[in-house]
Amino acid sequence: MNVQFYAKNVELTEQIKDYVNDKIGGLSKYDAGILEAQADISKDTHHQKGCVYRFEVNMKSTNNKNLFRAEANGENIMEAIDLVKDKLHRQITKNK
Repeated sequence: MNVQFYAKNVELTEQIKDYVNDKIGGLSKYDAGILEAQADISKDTHHQKGCVYRFEVNMKSTNNKNLFRAEANGENIMEAIDLVKDKLHRQITKNK
């Protein structure tokens, strides 16, 4: 699966890219029509504590023309990615 990244106020490292590709890319096994995903990663600059990282993913399925979208906030970027993965998994399996 091809994942396009957009980062705001966050340094996008290879470790983050690999983690996203592993978690979000693995969702394509539930719907073979999902070929591309757009991932937005941002950090809130107004807050120093709490859920300051935001992760959003938009995926479109060519099989049934569905758009899957999820976003989550977390104390670290990995937590936000895991929350989004779980939300997308539920959406994809529900719309099979």
